[in-house]
Amino acid sequence: MTQRQHSTFTDAYIRGLKLPGVEKHTAPGNPYKRAESASRGDGRLLVRVLPSGVKEFFYRYRPDGRDTLLKLGRYDSAGKNGKTLKQIKRALRDKRALQDEHGDVKAYELAKARQKALEARKGSLRQLLDAYVKSLRDAGKPSADEAEGVFRRHVLKPFPSLASAKAKEIEPGDVQRILARMVNAGIKRQVNVTRAYLRAAFAFGGKADHDPRTVAKEGVLFGLTGNPVITVPRIAEYERAGDRTLAEDELRAYWKALEALPRIQRATLRFNLALACQRPKQLLRADWAAFDFAEKTLLLRDAKGRGGARDHLLPLTAFALEQLEPLRELNSAPDEDGKLPPPFASDGKRPMVVETLSKALAEVSASLKESDSIPKFDQRDLRRTAETMLQKLGIEREVRAHLLSHGRSAGVQGKHYERYDFLKEKRAGLEKWADKLQRIIDQKRKAKVLPIRAA
Repeated sequence: MTQRQHSTFTDAYIRGLKLPGVEKHTAPGNPYKRAESASRGDGRLLVRVLPSGVKEFFYRYRPDGRDTLLKLGRYDSAGKNGKTLKQIKRALRDKRALQDEHGDVKAYELAKARQKALEARKGSLRQLLDAYVKSLRDAGKPSADEAEGVFRRHVLKPFPSLASAKAKEIEPGDVQRILARMVNAGIKRQVNVTRAYLRAAFAFGGKADHDPRTVAKEGVLFGLTGNPVITVPRIAEYERAGDRTLAEDELRAYWKALEALPRIQRATLRFNLALACQRPKQLLRADWAAFDFAEKTLLLRDAKGRGGARDHLLPLTAFALEQLEPLRELNSAPDEDGKLPPPFASDGKRPMVVETLSKALAEVSASLKESDSIPKFDQRDLRRTAETMLQKLGIEREVRAHLLSHGRSAGVQGKHYERYDFLKEKRAGLEKWADKLQRIIDQKRKAKVLPIRAA
């Protein structure tokens, strides 16, 4: 491939370059080059003539003493199927300016292209939250559904512009806006829950960027340099321990007021009350396989705390089964694929979320405040009421702890060796509770005398 110099390229000169073999000192069928003159040490403009007649321009420079070519474009005097000579020379000036500023232009442009490719992989806030929920689901964490619901209701839906923004661009002020909206809407406990899930999602994203598997799969990167949630304080007053317990007449009014709710929500709240108010998250996650109607038991999974999920076995009293009956009627028929809907599904497909149940309870409480001047209460107040009444019924503290899933004894002995499930004691306790609750609901009902061995 021959290369000869020409003082200054003009359109007439470029158009006059002939095909290889026709041009002097060129071999037929082989491309050749011509270079524009330049000062010593400066890069030069080259044109390469191909056997097809196409003429390509390059910038040749010598970083570290080695020839390097940068393509500037294909020549077309009209500028329709390529660049005009004027456009080529403008591109040449740009490359020379880059060389003056950065040295090796090709290395600089390759680094810039890699950075641009990395930026294109930087995920949005929506992608970060979705990835975090997927990580929970892949790990079999029961909290995956709750986290997904919290993000959807309090982040993605009310703040679509934030959801589309790059996760690395989210600032503490954005987190404050998300939580402030909830505060203004009168949502209290969910504020700290949402904050906790957002903090966990950003912590996950920071680790994911450094996971070799993410890089290997060319997955989404987030480019996080910090966690914007850390500096946003938790609202401690929203989690202070309460002391509200319902009196018997308030509990009676609550039971009757549940009639105003849709059948699924009414049956779920009554069934849970018959179980002495289990944690709603645990209860709503149960499927029909968790019920043993022959043995009259319900097996829940308690994932609260850092010790991992554990079994929480509950006896089913006749009173509890009576409250469950509407759910069995509505949600026990398989769909077209032969799959059973969850017991506590309000749409026949997906489990009811805790927020739906809490909202229904809040509506009942608000109506009772207006109609009967009963102070507002929530699920925790009902749970506290149940334990207080169980205590008054003479149920021992350890049995109450196992009945309400307060946790297993700490230490090696409690963690590895104590496996007694207290089922007999829990059944006796729930029988007493059922009798008490029925007498509260129906004031004419007389107390049931239990055999000594059952008590």
